[in-house]
Amino acid sequence: VSGLTLPDVFRVMLEHMEYSVEVERTGTWGGSGEVGFDAKVVRAKVGGQYSRATKRQLVVTSPTDTGLISLIQDAGLIVVMDEMHKASPSFRKELVDWIKATRTGPPSKFRLVLIGTSMDAERLVEPDPGIDRYVKEMSVDLMSHDEARFIIDVGFSRLGLSIENDLAERLVASAAGAPTIVQSLCLDAAESATNDGRGSISEDDCRTAVRNYLNDHGRRLAGHYLRAIETTGPKRYRRQILHAIASLNGDYATMDSIRTAVSQTLGEEVPSTSLSGPLRALKDQEYGHILQDVERVISGNRIHNLTTFTDPMMKSFVRFMGKLDETNLMPAPPELEDVSHELEQ
Repeated sequence: VSGLTLPDVFRVMLEHMEYSVEVERTGTWGGSGEVGFDAKVVRAKVGGQYSRATKRQLVVTSPTDTGLISLIQDAGLIVVMDEMHKASPSFRKELVDWIKATRTGPPSKFRLVLIGTSMDAERLVEPDPGIDRYVKEMSVDLMSHDEARFIIDVGFSRLGLSIENDLAERLVASAAGAPTIVQSLCLDAAESATNDGRGSISEDDCRTAVRNYLNDHGRRLAGHYLRAIETTGPKRYRRQILHAIASLNGDYATMDSIRTAVSQTLGEEVPSTSLSGPLRALKDQEYGHILQDVERVISGNRIHNLTTFTDPMMKSFVRFMGKLDETNLMPAPPELEDVSHELEQ
């Protein structure tokens, strides 16, 4: 929804239904050069051939237009809007008006699905708390181990490829619960094996798949991640903080939850005072503004002890980077450095 207005969404829906409105009709007599509007022909030469042209276009008026609402309700559309964190305040306001308008009249099969963080739900309800009774918030869990194995086992089987159980488990661990990552790794590993004419997946195939993911799919995320973390030092608190926040189930982290997770990872008690500086640095532009304070919607003030990733995709990517160390599928350091260096250029 980045950069969109609600009429833009309406146009997509009407195009999907192949719906149009006739706005002008013209007629011409061949050879005469005379044009009649609204199918009214003033005169025509003998023997001339009459042709009619109809101009049609999509007509969208407002979010509360009853005719438009009736069309989409009768069609039983399911409209899905992704990346709600990129929606403008004006778009969310239009969306609230539309949600209220679609709740009038008889029940229909029309459904609206909005994909984003829990903060996006709060921002949506903020302009008009009255729609809270219409908004049902659903939490999407990470992909389970069995779901990941299903993708790997069934997918490779359909391609006529085999993979050892240990290597499949390492792919599951590397994906860190993200379906798009396990799918990408499997497809690239399969391509690597088939290009060599082999019927089984090797560890080198998986390493190639990880390298391709970092170079292609995760280049932007990898660049931000590598600029944000420390590459030297005994503690590397910025790196530990990122992985601590990524390991939490919720979207937001308190200083206490970050401190607890970092302490468990390092095996020693870490005071909040040691983490406050690195945490603040991760919210600065110097380190890519990878984290941000959470805005309190009601009062508009910041809650300084709540933190979240600026880009929701970064959370799964940080988990992915952390698991690569455990699975021994991490590419050589120079390859990772090239990703960051090329992005900076």
